[in-house]
Amino acid sequence: MTAKERVRIALDGGKPDRVPFLLECDYDYMAIAAGRAPWQYEFGDEAERAAIHEDLYRRHPTDLWKCWGGRSRRLAGQRQVVMRGGEPWLQVLTTGREYRIDRLGNLSDGQGRPVALDREGKEVSQQSAAVWVASDGYPRSVESEADIEELLGPVPPAPFWIEDGFLATLERLLPKYGQSHFLMFPLNTIFADALDLFGGFQAGLEATYSKRALFHRALEVIVEWKKSRLRAGASLGAPGAWMIEYCAGADTISPAMYREFVFPYEQEVAREAHRLGLRTYMWYLGHVMPLVPDLARLEVDALFPEQGRKGYEVDIVEMRRLVGERMCLIGFNDEQALIRGDQQALMSEMRRQIEGAGRDGAFIMGTTIITGDTPVEHVDFYVQALAELGAYTRLGA
Repeated sequence: MTAKERVRIALDGGKPDRVPFLLECDYDYMAIAAGRAPWQYEFGDEAERAAIHEDLYRRHPTDLWKCWGGRSRRLAGQRQVVMRGGEPWLQVLTTGREYRIDRLGNLSDGQGRPVALDREGKEVSQQSAAVWVASDGYPRSVESEADIEELLGPVPPAPFWIEDGFLATLERLLPKYGQSHFLMFPLNTIFADALDLFGGFQAGLEATYSKRALFHRALEVIVEWKKSRLRAGASLGAPGAWMIEYCAGADTISPAMYREFVFPYEQEVAREAHRLGLRTYMWYLGHVMPLVPDLARLEVDALFPEQGRKGYEVDIVEMRRLVGERMCLIGFNDEQALIRGDQQALMSEMRRQIEGAGRDGAFIMGTTIITGDTPVEHVDFYVQALAELGAYTRLGA
């Protein structure tokens, strides 16, 4: 059975030969596991970014390959990296400014002061950059429907995502691995995108009350952008896409707000994906447990929560009870147990999740997002543990 077949069976609610694996990590870890410095992913060209994906998945054999989005080719042409004394520097051609790049990809000026740049390469204050939750920000917040169109621009035709480079990694890897592995592309968030249009996290949440109708209109437009990207990925032959939602858990908004401002827009995107023949999973960051009955009706193919934080618990076994046997669930590890390399804790929780939520299939073993401070060898162990614990012959299948 190929990795692609294994994932498809699980997403469709079936039971493959073993539990498939999904690796979730940040860009820093991706680069480190691929034998690079983190800055090389952040500032690498399309070929380098695709190569980092390949080397990551060679190091940690994964059934489902996440092909992250690329930078705009239009904007990438406005900057270049040069090496000086063995150190990388970023040259912004539109402004003539140069910045030192540290190992993690952070920028500083000639005096060593930290610098943040917007998408156009212009300096912005660190404080102003911190308010944005899903974008590089906007010059002003939305006050009218005309502002939405002006700030977002017209909904692009599907070829835009290919021609401008967003799907460059997917486009490079599909011909080599598309028959053997399940390659997916990102849709990113809907709700947090709208928060940014209205001024960022706090101002955006306030706008759900003070500018309710306008906020809904922004969500409608954002959905059209997501549907355009879906059509682009489908045209390349991708089998699926993943959706992300954050700032929308029950630790941030109420279930009633979720049902009004999040659920109908997520569902519309999920339905469009199915119309195009794509599988989808929802990576939901935040307190998901009060929302599980709603998410079970969302029409995504799988639900991928993260571990509980801020005092709440997320239990994949309880989620199985709530969603029934056929909706695919994606499990996760305890973040600190993986960083510490606590093998007993990792295996115990993996066994509990597989037996309690995946014994009859419809299950993929994932990870909590792995960060650059996690030793690569600890993830090697995690992959090996799944090979041992995830075989359905062991579970008496």
